Amino acid sequence: MNRLLIFLFSVLFIGCCNEKKVLNNGLTKKATKSTVYFIRIEKDSLNKEVKDTLAIRENKYNTNDQISNLIQTTLLNNEKLEIDYIYNNFNKIKTEIVKMSNDSSTYTVDYFYKDTLAIKTQSETKNDIFRFKQIGEYEYHSDNTLKQSSLLQQYIDIESKDTITNTIEISKYDSNELVTESELSNLIKPERNRTLKYKYKCGTLIKELGFNNKDSLVSTTEYKYEFDKFENWVKKESFINDELNYIQLRKIEYK
Repeated sequence: MNRLLIFLFSVLFIGCCNEKKVLNNGLTKKATKSTVYFIRIEKDSLNKEVKDTLAIRENKYNTNDQISNLIQTTLLNNEKLEIDYIYNNFNKIKTEIVKMSNDSSTYTVDYFYKDTLAIKTQSETKNDIFRFKQIGEYEYHSDNTLKQSSLLQQYIDIESKDTITNTIEISKYDSNELVTESELSNLIKPERNRTLKYKYKCGTLIKELGFNNKDSLVSTTEYKYEFDKFENWVKKESFINDELNYIQLRKIEYK
């Protein structure tokens, strides 16, 4: 009887895990900056791995452990995306200021709240070339945890008046506010509709299932990690259909 109890306790203990407590920066410890290198893995004619760094993203954090600035450089064309995050008196994001190196315009994403809950984000830009609109909306449970979010994006060519992009993405969340399912609807080309389902272990994403517009499974992506002594990942490998395709390397500068 004692052996049975010990066995059952061991199974229960092994099956449980303690999710890491993270700060606003998504890390377990205060940091000033993190830098992520996005690397693609391909095979050459001799079936040897060839690594190609596609982009570098740098995040800077403020004294409240919130992201204050993001700079991402795409190495293939040397294009740069920069976002500054502006917060209100309640330390909630008020505005994102977006700049792109291939465009002299500056774009803003404005956040709208009901009490302390974000209910909507909105961005709209128009120039001589295009008109772009993005609207995000958020729904909550009775306990104020995030239930669902949607993101509408429209891109219209001014000269031709053609709608190049018209999509809406709906994401659903679990009780820990981790996204469990994301459904993208392409209103121009429905054949490109897709659904992603996510699986976690101890709060860490470990698998992503991709389905096409006919609800057929078309891809399985598994994630493997290496962590530093503070339990923050420093290497993230993406295996698409059992083959290593991408690696992310992260350097974190702690306070």
